[in-house]
Amino acid sequence: MKKKHFILFIVLLITSLGIIATWFAFATQPDNFSSAPLTTIEIPQDSINLKTIRYDEKPQAIFTLKNTGSHPLLIKNVLTTCGCTNPQWEKRPVLPGQTREIIVTFKPNSLGRFTKKIQVLCNTTLKLHDLRLVGFVTE
Repeated sequence: MKKKHFILFIVLLITSLGIIATWFAFATQPDNFSSAPLTTIEIPQDSINLKTIRYDEKPQAIFTLKNTGSHPLLIKNVLTTCGCTNPQWEKRPVLPGQTREIIVTFKPNSLGRFTKKIQVLCNTTLKLHDLRLVGFVTE
C-alpha cells in the first residue's frame, strides 16, 4: 500500500512541476528581447486630446495596440518624457489578432497647454512607436 502512495505522490509532483513550468513559460517574456521574431502592430489612435483639465485632476487615457502580425507582440517597455505620465500595461505577450491596452495616467505639474510623448518599445521593425497626450491645464 505504501508503494502505491509513493508512486501516486511522484506522479502528482511531476505533474505539478510540469504545470508550473508551463505557466512560467507563457507568463514571462523572453529574456533576449532583441532575438524575438518581428511582428506588426496597428495603433488606431496614437494621439489623445484630454481637452481642458483642472490642475488637481489625474485623467487617464487608453491607447489600444493590435498585433496584426503572425508572431507574439512583446511590449518590452513604455517610456515617457517626464514623471507626470504613468503608463500601465499587462506584461504578457499579445498573440496575433489580439489587442492590448496601455493606460496612461496624467498628473499635471504646470498650467497651460501640454504635449506629452509616450514611446512603446516592442518587437516590430520600427522598435519605438510614438503616442501623444495633448490638452490644456487650468487651475
